[in-house]
Amino acid sequence: MASRTRALDAPERAVSRARLLDADADAGFDRLARLATSLTGAPIGVVWLADDDRLLLRSVHGLGVSRGVHGGDLPVAQALCGAVVADDEPVCVDDVDADPRSRDAVDAPTWGAGAWAGYPIRDPAGVVIGVLGAIDSRARPWSPHQRDVLATLAQAATGEVALRVALADSRADRSAAAQRAAASDHVAQEADRQAREAGEQAQEAGAAARYYREQARSASVQAATSDQLAAEAQRLARLAEQHAAEAEELASTLRESLLPARLPDFPGVEVAARYRPGTGASVLGDFYDLFPSPGGWGAVVGDVCGKGPKAARTTALARSTVRALGHTDDDPVAVLTALHGVLHVWFDQRPSFVTAVYAAMGPRADAEGLEILVASAGHPPGVVQRRDGSITALQAGGRALGVRAEPRIALERVTLDLGDRVLLFTDGVTEARPVGGREFEMEGLLDVVAGLDPAADGHVTAGAVLEAVDAHAAGAALDDTALLVIRAVPRRGRAT
Repeated sequence: MASRTRALDAPERAVSRARLLDADADAGFDRLARLATSLTGAPIGVVWLADDDRLLLRSVHGLGVSRGVHGGDLPVAQALCGAVVADDEPVCVDDVDADPRSRDAVDAPTWGAGAWAGYPIRDPAGVVIGVLGAIDSRARPWSPHQRDVLATLAQAATGEVALRVALADSRADRSAAAQRAAASDHVAQEADRQAREAGEQAQEAGAAARYYREQARSASVQAATSDQLAAEAQRLARLAEQHAAEAEELASTLRESLLPARLPDFPGVEVAARYRPGTGASVLGDFYDLFPSPGGWGAVVGDVCGKGPKAARTTALARSTVRALGHTDDDPVAVLTALHGVLHVWFDQRPSFVTAVYAAMGPRADAEGLEILVASAGHPPGVVQRRDGSITALQAGGRALGVRAEPRIALERVTLDLGDRVLLFTDGVTEARPVGGREFEMEGLLDVVAGLDPAADGHVTAGAVLEAVDAHAAGAALDDTALLVIRAVPRRGRAT
């Protein structure tokens, strides 16, 4: 009961701060409910949000259903998804009539539920504030893939909540700082007016010595008050600057949450990563990730169209989708094709897209080194540097994801001997340029790599490339920049 009490206390703060229940419709949650149906095959997808001790139906998508008909307000203990909030974990029920967690739910007959699955939506503190679920009218088992899909969509909903809470807090801080700054300006103006009046009174005091002394004394008192008010105005101005810095720190923290905290250590693979936000970018549009796959490891570098909160939502969805799919599938084309399907529904005819390059890596069977399958969807081609210093650019190809109904993915196989490396990057490298100058382009990148020591480790290579890009752009790089250097090294326990 302790976790349930916590879950019913904290959501009111997160839900109200993010104003998640203000509008009659919510396009972000509606898209996630629609994705739950299209990617699991279940006829109904839903998003519930907790408000005090009740659950409110926020979004629903499916055959002949609506929020008004299917009851949007129930006590947690009586709702179909109440077990997710009570247990603080996902619940997948294959047969509603046979499972005590949902058999007595008052809304199960309303939904006509035979089977259902729910995954928790959390606030930034990790407290459950809602449930993303799928409902089927017949009893059925939930496959591992369907569970991964629902977990990924719940993570995307959690990211959406975190983003809205962060933006709401940032707006509140900025508004409060602006009000305090306006108040301090008013105080300073009033102090200045009083000081002028004191000076005028002092000049008129020459008519009589006593009157002059009295007015001089009064002017002295008012001048002291003016100094105090001016000091208070300066204090409030410093406080406004502090709140502005805190808002920028909040945006920086949000950017860091959309990138891996650290890269994993895999045998036979050395990976170095660099990321730098573009000039004036509040939230990133580029991303990268590295994770284990069934036959080895997967690495992805992507570029989301746009900047700010909308790009951050798409970045969180794209990265979590690739990670969830890559954990169970070694085929890079299949992973990017599935990501395309998710994004096509997510964008819902909005003019946006994502480019990505995905490398499925595994150890060579015949010798030390790596076998890599590189799938590209409209992304800049990677660069291979051999240990003898020779350099080649991979083939560009494919089409940006989420644009048209049918995806187009290019595939290329790369074999790395010990000491060979491959560079994957976003267009923030090749399109960097100073104001009014030319772009860095692929030729500039190849020239930089050609001048590097082929025996140096990946961190030296990544740092040198980013330093050359910054020097070329003369500090005016507008776009985000992401870079991965993957180098084949000896596997532990084997002779080199």
